[in-house]
Amino acid sequence: MFKECPIKHLTAIVWVLLITGCTAPQTGPSTEGSPRKLTEAKVSNDISALLIAADHSEGKNATELRIRAAGISLENGDLEQAKRILALVLNPFLSHQYTSDYLITSARISLAEGSPHQALAFLNNKRLQAIPLTQELQIKIGRLRSEAYKMGRSYVASARERIYFDSLLMPEEKRLNHEHIFSALLRLPATSLVNHAAKAITSDLRGWLSLAAMTRQYENDPLRQLQELNNWKKVWSHHPAASQLPASLQMLSRVVKEQPSAIALVLPIQGDLGPFGRAIRDGVLAAYYEHGKDQGRVSTSIRIYDTSAADIRDLIAQAASDGAELIIGPLDRDNVSILSTIKLPVPVVALNRTIDGQGNPDLYQFGLAPEDEMVQVAEQVHREGHLKALAIAPVGEWGDRNLGVFRDRWDALGGIMVEEARFSDQRDYSELVKVLLKVDQSENRSNELRRIIGKRFEFTPRRRQDIDFIFLLANPAQARGINPTLAFFYADDIPVYATSHIHEYSESRIDAIDLNGIRFCDIPWKLASTDKIQKEILRLWQSSRSSFAPFFALGIDAYRLYPRLQQLKEIPGERLFGATGVLTLRNNTVVRNLMWAQFKNGSVVAIPFILESS
Repeated sequence: MFKECPIKHLTAIVWVLLITGCTAPQTGPSTEGSPRKLTEAKVSNDISALLIAADHSEGKNATELRIRAAGISLENGDLEQAKRILALVLNPFLSHQYTSDYLITSARISLAEGSPHQALAFLNNKRLQAIPLTQELQIKIGRLRSEAYKMGRSYVASARERIYFDSLLMPEEKRLNHEHIFSALLRLPATSLVNHAAKAITSDLRGWLSLAAMTRQYENDPLRQLQELNNWKKVWSHHPAASQLPASLQMLSRVVKEQPSAIALVLPIQGDLGPFGRAIRDGVLAAYYEHGKDQGRVSTSIRIYDTSAADIRDLIAQAASDGAELIIGPLDRDNVSILSTIKLPVPVVALNRTIDGQGNPDLYQFGLAPEDEMVQVAEQVHREGHLKALAIAPVGEWGDRNLGVFRDRWDALGGIMVEEARFSDQRDYSELVKVLLKVDQSENRSNELRRIIGKRFEFTPRRRQDIDFIFLLANPAQARGINPTLAFFYADDIPVYATSHIHEYSESRIDAIDLNGIRFCDIPWKLASTDKIQKEILRLWQSSRSSFAPFFALGIDAYRLYPRLQQLKEIPGERLFGATGVLTLRNNTVVRNLMWAQFKNGSVVAIPFILESS
């Protein structure tokens, strides 16, 4: 005989049927009072079965089944389903086990939603603190706390949580844990790490902080870094990291041993690309001489080859014949594409990307591709929770290509492109913006209403309400015309995102007033002054303050990158903090993670690096 379900469970049953596409049995005995069926449900990974069993159970059994179903949904990547199931749990604190399972699952959901503070609130719940924790639970909670702190950019706290439970881990688990500790700390600059080390309460944390500080301080000088590492190991011989160093430090001896003794710069010195090539050359040489000065000697020779009027194949062969063990360049994309199709005598760090994305095992592709920025804007906006985009871009091939990259990435992330507008160089953007924001339609409705009723009345036009943000692809002059016009037509509360093209290195405060509120990504060279070579270059070359600034930074990074290529290639998540961004390597292509900033009151305010979890 069919057993009537309590009203409070009816909604859950209907919802289960909808989300799973399954049909609940209409007759037959329920799982209530059936130990065998209840036991089977508890160990099942079938969410439908778990929820149906929960709705035919009471008290502890129902709680256990629903928490288990929520956890499985989360593991399957269905966040919304997990939230809905957990909301059905009425008495989560019936036992220690249910309390811990409920609070841990809630914390995991918060992390999946990008809410680290909420996750920490669950993990710091007094009920959880009062439970006698097994080693397994201590490790699980510690990892979640570490992840929450890292998501909130509290990197020392993130590392500290992992240090707490490090002694509970098996050797292989310790290796991975050490990588996480080290990776979190390396997100901070050396000065911050030194300051934290001076205040550290435990010796384990102090040792990790000093190791990370040394690594950041000498990251551009592998030989000096190796020397300082050996000194650290003498002082901290009993530290957990000394017996199991992070992978990048284990490779240091090999990195130093394999550094090339001769480098060839293959760059355009004359012609249309000459100014860019010369800026890169000067950046490379500045880093080269600074490195040699720090070491008290110059151990590597550099020879320059001009690609302006020579075949790239001949230059590569000549450089190798002259003894080059590594080549930096070329800059021209066509030349890079040629190199991707031939056998190279020595490794090449090209300063552009191939046209068709074709690769070559001896060719490393590194450049200032604007497509990278389009992807990063889309990902940043998505992380901030926006969904509906309105894009404004210039007409022409450049606008087509870059807007297309943004659109593709935005679509892949599940975003909605509500509308796109294109503009040419013009002095007045009023009509463009007015139509785009549909203010003209609002005015037309007002005029029609006045005509119908035959009376005048006060009226404030309204803009469209179906957008979350605006993506503006423009140079500074264009943006200075568009941004105030957006505000004039009632879009001053809509966030505007842009790329580095909106930010001139020498932008005056008066010029930047009209850019207020715009958020944009750019290279650290233009947003921070932490690189000691930067001040010297700014003093020596006036052009380093102009649109050529990124190419000076590219030269510095190209020189600093080559010793680290094998580390970046072989160690997952390995990164180099460069002048053009945080550099990682993916399929022999160097990927740059840029900084973010915002125009405020005519000034540029930089935002600390926000990196994806490693």
